[in-house]
Amino acid sequence: MADGDFVVKEAGRSSMDFETELQYFEEHRSTWIEHYEGKFALVKGKDLQGVYDTAEAAYQAGVELWGNVSFLIKQILPEDPIEQVPALMYGLLNAHT
Repeated sequence: MADGDFVVKEAGRSSMDFETELQYFEEHRSTWIEHYEGKFALVKGKDLQGVYDTAEAAYQAGVELWGNVSFLIKQILPEDPIEQVPALMYGLLNAHT
């Protein structure tokens, strides 16, 4: 999951729901980028519920719409940023268990 992705989980929700929302996002990314680049999409199922300036605003809207259920919040960017964890890269943390 990229840095701009936020998923609110609910018990019993399948990964298929998450995959459906990600697929829907990817199918519409190029269209949305023209109008909403840098903003945060609020997606539930195969519906764009809204676009917000911050992830926090999208989260608040999702909670107000549906309560404590899962939904996708993803930043609308041309491509997902690569996440880096410098402490792991420089050996400051040990990833082995």
